[in-house]
Amino acid sequence: MRRSFPLLLLGLAWLGGCASIGAGREAAVPVGSPVPVTAPWDIPEAEWRTQRIVRMQFEGPEGSGTLRLVLRFEDPESFHISASDRLGRRWWELGVREGNALVLWVRERTFCRYAGDLEIPALSLGPVPARALAALLMRRLPAPPADARVWNETVVPGRSDRSVELDFEDRRGRRWTTETTTAGPARWTLWRDNHARASWSGNVEGMARLVESDTGLELRWLQRRPATELAEPLPAPSVPSGYRPGVCDADA
Repeated sequence: MRRSFPLLLLGLAWLGGCASIGAGREAAVPVGSPVPVTAPWDIPEAEWRTQRIVRMQFEGPEGSGTLRLVLRFEDPESFHISASDRLGRRWWELGVREGNALVLWVRERTFCRYAGDLEIPALSLGPVPARALAALLMRRLPAPPADARVWNETVVPGRSDRSVELDFEDRRGRRWTTETTTAGPARWTLWRDNHARASWSGNVEGMARLVESDTGLELRWLQRRPATELAEPLPAPSVPSGYRPGVCDADA
């Protein structure tokens, strides 16, 4: 497996996970109260401080396989993702704190640091902030619109069941369309002119699918068990003893 493909999967580790409240956690809104209006690119606070396990299958020009992803999510600016194969061998780890990311290539014993947006090799999504990876893991949109009025003028407060369609540009001028509710997006497409660069969809059973037209990559993932509560705050990302700087494909 070439370096670019594992890093691509690192960027797409984001794509797993059902948005469910962890065991022992209480909903943020009392019964009978209006449903809070959460934009589809924001992560509801009820989902913070959780841990979840995702099984992901991938197929593409560079190979196919299965990964087990563990997301430990403290908040949108502090989370940790680890990836291992069917035999339990660790491949990589990603730690994020205050928007800065540290990647550990466990088998090579190398590391890479990133500040700001990440450019994922072999993937046509383009630069994304580190927090977008967690947003996608939580089944949210990876990018907000440049103009927040796109959402504010469309949503109906207290109506999480109302489906709306949005067509907007993010701060980098990329065009997105999505069918979504305040409970989260059902599908979205990233466009290049009239060409669909990437398409994502999810269903109520928790299955999700991403098709990357430009790269020929397809991802399918499912979180089989509910999220659990994060036992303690995450430590700051650090480089273990014996690791050396790697050849980083996307230094910011």
